Amino acid sequence: MKRFSSEVIDNAVKLRKRGRSLAEISRITGISKNTAYHWVSDVALTPLQKERLHKKEIRCGKKGLRKAHKIKRAKKIKWEQELVYRTKRYGKIVNKKSAFAKLLCGVLYLCEGAKYPSSKQMIFGSTDPGLIKTFLCLLRNNFPIDEKRIRCRIMHRYDQDGKQLNRYWARITQIPLRQFYKNYGDRRTKGLVTKKPDYKGICAVQYNSVNLQYELQLIGESLYLVKD
Repeated sequence: MKRFSSEVIDNAVKLRKRGRSLAEISRITGISKNTAYHWVSDVALTPLQKERLHKKEIRCGKKGLRKAHKIKRAKKIKWEQELVYRTKRYGKIVNKKSAFAKLLCGVLYLCEGAKYPSSKQMIFGSTDPGLIKTFLCLLRNNFPIDEKRIRCRIMHRYDQDGKQLNRYWARITQIPLRQFYKNYGDRRTKGLVTKKPDYKGICAVQYNSVNLQYELQLIGESLYLVKD
C-alpha cells in the first residue's frame, strides 16, 4: 500500500475543512477519492458547506446525465445507420421480377388479402400506404394483370372528405380515379372525434380474378409446407 507524507494528509484535511469535495481533494493532492474519504470522514462540515457540496453534486449529476444521453444518442444513430446500410439492398427486390418477389407478394396477400373460397376475387386492404404501394409494385412486376381491371375502394371515418382521400390514394396506388368505387363512410364514427388526425382510411385494392387471388393465396401458403 502506498504511503503518503503527513503534509499530504494534513493538506487533505485542511481542504475538507474549507468545504472541498472528495473529487476536488483528489484532484489537488493526487490521491484517490477512496483514500481521501478515509482521511477526512471525521471532518465536520458547516451547513453552508454541506449545501454547497449538495448543489455541486446536483450540477455534476445533470452534466453527467447530459453526457450520458449524448453518448446514448450517438450510439443509437450509429446503430440505426448500420442497420439501414445492411438492409437497404432488400429494397431492390420490390422493383425486380423474381421467384422471391412472387413469394413476398404471396405472403403479403396471405396476411392482408381476402381468402378463397370465402371470396372469389383478389382484395388486398390496408391503412398503410407503404404496404399498399409495395404490394402493387410486386403484383405489377410479377403477375400478368390488366391495369384497366384494377379497382379501388376507400373505407373511412364518416366525417372525412372522401374525394380528398380518393385523390390521396390515387397518387399512392397509381390507379386512375375513374377506377375507384364509391367510398364507404362508417356511420358508426359519426360525431366521434378521431384520435388519429393523419388517418387516411382503409384502401382496398380489388381485381376481379379468382385465378390471381387463389394463386397468390397458394404461394403464401406454400410456406406452410416448410419442413422442420
